[in-house]
Amino acid sequence: MSLRKKPLLVLGFVLLALVSLGFVLSPLMEHSIAAWLRYEARRSGLVLDFSEIHAPLFRPVEIRELKIVGAGLDAEHFEFDAGRVEAGLSFATFFGGSEKSHLLSSLRIEHAKFFIRGRAPLSAGPIDWTALARLLPERFEIFADQLRLEQPFSLLSFQDTKVSASKGNSGILSIGAVEMRAPFLEKRFAHVRGMTRWQDDRLSIGSINLLEGFTIDSLVIDFTGLRAGRVGTDLGVSVLGGKMRANIATERPGKTRLWDAAGTASGISLPQLANALGLTVPVEGMVRASKFTFRGDPRDFLNATASIWTELTGFSWRERKADVIMLGANFYGHTVQLQQLFIKQRRNELTLSGETAIGTEWLNPDFRGDISASINDLGQFAELFGASPEAFAGKLAARGRMHAHERTVDGGLALTGDALKIFRLPVDSLTARIGLESGRAQVDQLELKRGEDFLRAQGKIDLAQKKSFTLSAESWCHELRDYALEFPIIGTLSGALSAKLTGAGDENSFSSTVSGQTNQFSFSAQTNWRSDAIAVNSLKIKLSGTTEAEVKGTIDLTDLKHFRANLSSANELRCDGPLADKGCAQGLELHEGETGLPFSEITLDGRDLTLRQSSPPAVAQSIKLCDEGEPGQPVQINIPKRVEPSPPPLPSAAPLPSSADPPP
Repeated sequence: MSLRKKPLLVLGFVLLALVSLGFVLSPLMEHSIAAWLRYEARRSGLVLDFSEIHAPLFRPVEIRELKIVGAGLDAEHFEFDAGRVEAGLSFATFFGGSEKSHLLSSLRIEHAKFFIRGRAPLSAGPIDWTALARLLPERFEIFADQLRLEQPFSLLSFQDTKVSASKGNSGILSIGAVEMRAPFLEKRFAHVRGMTRWQDDRLSIGSINLLEGFTIDSLVIDFTGLRAGRVGTDLGVSVLGGKMRANIATERPGKTRLWDAAGTASGISLPQLANALGLTVPVEGMVRASKFTFRGDPRDFLNATASIWTELTGFSWRERKADVIMLGANFYGHTVQLQQLFIKQRRNELTLSGETAIGTEWLNPDFRGDISASINDLGQFAELFGASPEAFAGKLAARGRMHAHERTVDGGLALTGDALKIFRLPVDSLTARIGLESGRAQVDQLELKRGEDFLRAQGKIDLAQKKSFTLSAESWCHELRDYALEFPIIGTLSGALSAKLTGAGDENSFSSTVSGQTNQFSFSAQTNWRSDAIAVNSLKIKLSGTTEAEVKGTIDLTDLKHFRANLSSANELRCDGPLADKGCAQGLELHEGETGLPFSEITLDGRDLTLRQSSPPAVAQSIKLCDEGEPGQPVQINIPKRVEPSPPPLPSAAPLPSSADPPP
């Protein structure tokens, strides 16, 4: 054989061997790849399926209709579909590469759909991170129809996504639409574009302009630690004149996946941010500075550690306004430590601090707190908590502490106020001292003054024994009309009032005794309060030494907007004139008298007042109570004098014996 024919013969044998090897290796590789994929999926708590797989020699592996879902009860948590997956193998790595070399030279995924619903299952098996790291390609191209992450109260969705990158060359990121939904948040970003770079197992994405003033400067996803199950993310964002940076990393050293997160923010405009994110509630102000940290498993938050510090300036949410709000808090060892909550509102300042243990028994909390407040405009401060500023005014100072441990509560609170308006009622001064000791709260002093008028009260509450309590109070008012008080049936109150109250009860009922004196009459009442009704055991009204009435009955509290009461008198009362002749009544007015139509029962149903005699033949009289601002006269109620029994006649004196004639 000539020398020229020998190379051709060798080449022919090589080609024949390669063809024979292709027929043998292709089916073997297809079965091997399929078996390995199913094995790794099963180890990770997943189920893998596909319609067909092709592994031609020296050409990319092709998988059709690939589907990966969670196993068993976790099937709805994770779902991945791809119409076509093409993976180019790096044969140099197979035959001489190191353990850190990549097995894939290229990866292309078409028509992918990726869904994650709810939290990650705790039953997920261990993942072979080393094998997954070796599958990172040198270049990739992914076309995803839909990526969707769902939580119970939030949603993040990506539509028509394309991302490509390769070593040494820039790639592109294209997203048709990004949708975010959460409580008070709903936003959609369309036609999102960015640049990508894939270098040293790091994917860098930059220049993502979501909208005017909101740009993701850089997003780096670090896969260099993937062999140890660690993935890191670094995010830099320019937000409406401010900056925000975040670093997130996750690893799984054991059965539990740990997350490390840290971030900072500064100079962020809240109204522009709210508008950009589609918040449905208007907000004003600026995040001057903020930082946060977190380490642990979000599914096991009690064993995690976290911290936050935030300062807001010029804050306004609806009618709530504050110049400065500073919040600093830590969470570690099952304990929340509130380092400081400081609120400054023009001339008002409030400072709270404390700590509490999480996870302890609700009936046996471990809590410590301190409060300090200097309120120079109570109306403005009340507006911060949703109250009407017109209903409050004046200055108020507060200082106190509380410590709850092993079913005992200790501490105290002191309040002082001047030139106040509380629920539209003027108060010249307020003084209160409340003490807490061994599960008991004691109001040592509660005093409100306005000129010569005052209200003083003391009481005790046993927090451990069915919330039992005792209460005593006394008050004096020179003119009730100054306080614009109005009660059902009675109407607008006027004149002087001196009253005393004593009572005792628990969380189920409250028994009280009230006595008082006005310019027109004196009264005393014994009542029993429950959550749904007030039982009036006795209500005595005395106009003079001989004119007195006593009523008993029930007041219904099931619907406070529709007041109901039924009262009956042991003595016959009288109503001055037919009620049908009057349009509406401005309450009742008591007088001493014998005239009028008799009645002994009083019924109030909403604003309908009915007077009737207890005997069946009697005709009931009804009238409507006047609405606010509606003109009308009070219904005059006459109370007859008490009939005093006539004294028994005195016995007649015995006749004196006649004087005898003197003897002669």
